[in-house]
Amino acid sequence: MTTCWVPGADESPYNIHNLPFGVFSTADETLPRIGVRIGDQILDMHKAVLSGDCQTCAACTALRDPALNRLLSLGKDAWKQIRAQAQEALTESSIQDIATNWLTPLSDAVMHAPLLVTDYVDFTMRAPDAARVYPRASNGRASTLIPSGMDVVRPSGHRRGDDGQPVFGPTRALDIEAEVGFLIGGESELGQPVSPDAFEDHVFGAVLLNDWTARDFAELETDGLGPFASKSFATSMSAWVTPIEALNAARTAAPEPTADMASYLKESDRYGFDLHLNIEVNGVAVAGADFAESYWTPAQQLAQLTSGGALLRSGLLYGSGEAVTGQFNLETGDTVKVTATAPGPRGTTIALGEVEARVLPSIT
Repeated sequence: MTTCWVPGADESPYNIHNLPFGVFSTADETLPRIGVRIGDQILDMHKAVLSGDCQTCAACTALRDPALNRLLSLGKDAWKQIRAQAQEALTESSIQDIATNWLTPLSDAVMHAPLLVTDYVDFTMRAPDAARVYPRASNGRASTLIPSGMDVVRPSGHRRGDDGQPVFGPTRALDIEAEVGFLIGGESELGQPVSPDAFEDHVFGAVLLNDWTARDFAELETDGLGPFASKSFATSMSAWVTPIEALNAARTAAPEPTADMASYLKESDRYGFDLHLNIEVNGVAVAGADFAESYWTPAQQLAQLTSGGALLRSGLLYGSGEAVTGQFNLETGDTVKVTATAPGPRGTTIALGEVEARVLPSIT
């Protein structure tokens, strides 16, 4: 088994097989920078680049940015090379002395949004037999994607009052939907559908999402054009992006497809990911789910995004749908945390970055 020289890293779910990317700063170095998490430390990629001989190639330039967008645009070969170089720096004893200077304790870091999300699409995992024709989704609001740790203001909108008539006011049914999100890196051409078999060519990594929902607002939107006020006020996203390559050991067979599935959705290797999600409210576990039970795979959802010729571009995020949901009716002051784990190589376990937020009072 590959071992890491960082103390405690081999026993951590943020071990050498994981290495999620994020953006952080410190009190002494306030400029946001890209880092890779290893155990309870962050490998500062900006410092790593500055210490090397190459600083001007596309990869090194991207790693000196304060966000992951340029890195995502470089494509799969660059992603794999950068990840391999990070693994080498954290496992080779000959590099340890210099690489130790690139580490920042997680406790000293302030985490930021890992990238600017350019587009957001939210799928649904609910697929009864009658709906198993194609993956269903709605266009989300990229401008209200917020990083883990940022508070969520209780939204106001139209809901039914005590007399059954529509009234405007704060939601009385604030709920959560725990999802897995996938970040697009490699771009596609306008008008050219993307096959589900090209999933790894276009998906950089996975994040956890909490797609906040006002259930009482949604009741008045079901006969309209779809979710709007009920979903547009906030979607919380984890600060760490797990490379899709880190989930190779978590691949598992997806549910058997129906025989009449459209050809553009058919996969040569049909798989999901063996992720277990957990929700805590105020530190108490309230729900969990196995992501692998989803009928539509992430690769099929990617294909659906482009089935009519829509463009994939770097920074697009699509949510898998509600792996965990329920009628929680969250109160002001409640804190919600979503976590997930997955199998790693040779019996190890990796974790996706948690997503956590507290509910603030409405401003109306």
